[in-house]
Amino acid sequence: MSPRAASGRKILNDSVTKARARDAQRVNDSMVYLDGAQVYSCAQCRTHLTSHDDIISKSFHGRHGRAYLFDQCVNVTIGPAEDRLLITGLHSVCDIFCKRCKNLVGWTYQKAYENSQKYKEGKFIIEKINLHLEESDYYDVAPPAGEKTDRWRKRSMSWGDNDSASGRDRAPSIVYEYPLAGSAAAAAAASSAPGC
Repeated sequence: MSPRAASGRKILNDSVTKARARDAQRVNDSMVYLDGAQVYSCAQCRTHLTSHDDIISKSFHGRHGRAYLFDQCVNVTIGPAEDRLLITGLHSVCDIFCKRCKNLVGWTYQKAYENSQKYKEGKFIIEKINLHLEESDYYDVAPPAGEKTDRWRKRSMSWGDNDSASGRDRAPSIVYEYPLAGSAAAAAAASSAPGC
């Protein structure tokens, strides 16, 4: 191969590579990135799809098991509408695909023919197998009511540890809801517990 032909081939390869890079950059720039404590993304390519706050229901079933009903969804392409007979009746639905990897992730309801199912229109079903939950430590999210994050969690109230008898203020000590195992407080609590 002549040096001139090799040079021409290299220029062609460089222009193809640059075109692919520009195309990838354009696709990346068109993606929507969600901000929040819990974001659901595509299990295949980790493209953001929806937020945990947009969940309407977790009691749906898809082709591959459990599925979630979401109010909104981003970074998806919507396929053509078709009528499908689902568990809850006849619906006009469109498959939804991840915008980046083109993987089928679920469907959206265009029309529900039964009045009791009208609430689904315009909503999105994404199968759990196609979701990856990204959790951020940046946000301080309280646990749901009635659930404890840690058995030894700190109480939220101050017990006023200032020592007025000696005339000096001490730094407030940590007060646990339950005494720590092996501590003096645990031994004192055990000894003062009423016997059976």
